[in-house]
Amino acid sequence: MAEKFNGIPVSRTKLFTIASTAYKIKKGLEKLAAAGLTAEYFEEFAANIEIAKNFKTADQVLKENAEKLAQVKKKCEECYDWLKKVQVALKRTFKGDSPQVKEFPANLSPAKEDAAKMINLLPAAFTIIDKYNTELIAKRAPANLKQKGETLKAELETISAEYNLMDGSSESYTVNRQLAHKKLQDTINEINETGREEYKDDPVTLKLFDSPWPQSKGKEKEPPQEPPVGQ
Repeated sequence: MAEKFNGIPVSRTKLFTIASTAYKIKKGLEKLAAAGLTAEYFEEFAANIEIAKNFKTADQVLKENAEKLAQVKKKCEECYDWLKKVQVALKRTFKGDSPQVKEFPANLSPAKEDAAKMINLLPAAFTIIDKYNTELIAKRAPANLKQKGETLKAELETISAEYNLMDGSSESYTVNRQLAHKKLQDTINEINETGREEYKDDPVTLKLFDSPWPQSKGKEKEPPQEPPVGQ
């Protein structure tokens, strides 16, 4: 995916290709080194290329967020099914309109698709199971009924926390990815600008420092306005 700046898209793939070419071809040129673009400068450039490559694309981040959200929703549904089983066990143990059954939360639906509401609702069911455990067991309720609910709650809390962390970091992750790309672009521009100055009297070598960026219509090739790169 490429963002557009000044109407000019630059993809990640193109950026990395341009950066790698700049590193391989221009590293070690004598006049660049004399102007301050030393071997250490180019090794830092190579390291920054790898850092930028290791960032996930926007599409990858969105896909991972969607997958984690689906896991949250699935776990909420599992918790909802467990609550319904507890409700049925209560109704089987006591009369449908009994005070014991009325102690159970009446409206479970809002929590079915809301992890925070579900996490807050589940302890009420645990309390009721503890309160009427003897009667429930006598009516063949599973002995591990509460344990199953506690496991589901812990799993939901874990998955929900993971999703909230992912969802909350997406914006900052995008900013950091774009900054890493921008650092490569700035380095490429600096190399080319330095090279154009240092090799202005060497037409053959000077061609190495032509702008690698796509040009908008109506713009002169030299000197170009080198656009920021996209994602």
